[in-house]
Amino acid sequence: MDSNPKSYKFIKETIKKDPPDRKKWIIRSVLFVCAAVGFGLIAAVTFAIAEPKISAAVHGTGKVDIPADEEPEPDADPESGAAASATPTPSPTPTTEPEREITLEDYQNLYSEMLSVAEKPQRSLATVIGITNQMDYFNQNYENQQQITGLVVAEKGADLFILTEYRIVENVERIQVTFWDSSTVDAIYQRHDANTGLTVLKVEAAQLSQSTRDGLEIAPLGNSYGVSQGDPVLALGSPMGYSDSVAYGVVTSVTNKISTLDTEYTLLTTDILGSPDGSGILINLEGEIVGIIAQNYSSDSKNIVTGLAISQIKSLIESLSNDEARPYIGIKGQDVTEELSEQTGIPKGVLVNSVAENSPAMFSGMMEYDVIVKIGEEKVQTVKQYQEQLGECSPGETIRITAMRKGAEGYAEMEFDVTVGEI
Repeated sequence: MDSNPKSYKFIKETIKKDPPDRKKWIIRSVLFVCAAVGFGLIAAVTFAIAEPKISAAVHGTGKVDIPADEEPEPDADPESGAAASATPTPSPTPTTEPEREITLEDYQNLYSEMLSVAEKPQRSLATVIGITNQMDYFNQNYENQQQITGLVVAEKGADLFILTEYRIVENVERIQVTFWDSSTVDAIYQRHDANTGLTVLKVEAAQLSQSTRDGLEIAPLGNSYGVSQGDPVLALGSPMGYSDSVAYGVVTSVTNKISTLDTEYTLLTTDILGSPDGSGILINLEGEIVGIIAQNYSSDSKNIVTGLAISQIKSLIESLSNDEARPYIGIKGQDVTEELSEQTGIPKGVLVNSVAENSPAMFSGMMEYDVIVKIGEEKVQTVKQYQEQLGECSPGETIRITAMRKGAEGYAEMEFDVTVGEI
């Protein structure tokens, strides 16, 4: 055997891949990107369509909406009523019934019926508690609590909104709300209005038991434009300074107004004796809320229950609930009526009684005793019209206000460019 092995050589082959087809790769990449974009657009459209419905089912749609009331117009033709009454109409033959003395049972039934009217609005009342931690003389920590009446004005999605007075929740460390069945939960401050001293709190409805939510009522807000002098009303909440009380009386005046920055509100004055610290609501005999008790606007004695007319603060409640900034210029004014204009020579419009310091009105050059006659291109003759036009503006927007200013030769027109602020 040959001991010397032979050397063998094997053929080695290397398999080389075909060079990449750049054109095909670019086409595939473009197709992939187009497909991704297409699926993305389909997903976006699907989400845009489905998300509002899902959100509506889970959280509710949009914002809190409180419909406004239409202020009744004065009778334009007072003679029409006289003409109608000039035609005689047959009157029914009067029937005489024997007079009957009113008994104690009649009085009891009357008050029982009035109290039954309060059942539904009472379920919309709550007690708002402001809590602060303080130290006593012995350096012991304790909780200081103040409370006031609140009103459940709206429910949107998973939240309840409670209207109350800001003075109780200002600079507190914790806010709690107690509902109709004494269940108490934490609340969150939403926004307040410095003009009226009102604020809105937010409560997560999930904190409440089902029985509490079932018995809860959203405030039945009525139309205060229909309230007249002499109408019976009930004061609910804590008009006397202590909670869960009811008082009866009548409206003594609906003509008093308070002038605040950029607006004015009508007051409903009653003959009900209350407390300077009283709070709550005024309801009519239909169980509808016609006023929010605001004793800071009461008489000097602060003992007569007085309320802000509900129809004029509905838009305020809505904006506070939605945490919206309100437009602000910073003037207090009054209507220059036809009669006042004839007596004094002041042009018809909104007479500026005062201008707030460091306000947009002051920075624009407006002064006391100017008479505002136009906002933008819209004529303004009343504070109500001024308020409505201002409400159409947005904070940060620059608007032109036309006013009449008295000089040596009488009133002359002036224009002011005002940058709207917010409150």
